Amino acid sequence: MRKVCLIITLVSVINSHAQLKTVENTEVETTILNYIANFFENNFDAMNKSLHPRLAKRGLNPDGTFSDDFPPEKLKELMLTKPKFQREHQSNVVEAITIYGNMASASLRTGYPKLRWTEYMHLLKQDGHWKIINVFWEFEKTKE
Repeated sequence: MRKVCLIITLVSVINSHAQLKTVENTEVETTILNYIANFFENNFDAMNKSLHPRLAKRGLNPDGTFSDDFPPEKLKELMLTKPKFQREHQSNVVEAITIYGNMASASLRTGYPKLRWTEYMHLLKQDGHWKIINVFWEFEKTKE
């Protein structure tokens, strides 16, 4: 009987942990998708809900040079000058979510139809909400 109780308890703990991880993964994915969809739609206020104030965003340009740094305020300036890219035309895929305590990492495959890139991200959970604190991207190589 003890073995049965122990097995039931162990299964319950494992199941609870798996459900918690699924909820956390969904929250991380939702945060990332909110960021990128609203970036493309030039909706800074909605996008900013996913960003940590100390965001560090940078990447490699198609020619291999480093981009400028894009903290939240510089992203806001950029979004005032670029055309909108409607949500129904976007293709954003979050992959490889890993969570440890209050930090997470994930990758995002995204971009425009003829210019795609991957972003690697780090997120921080503060006050019960996931915030993107670091982003580094690289464009896909063009086929010549």
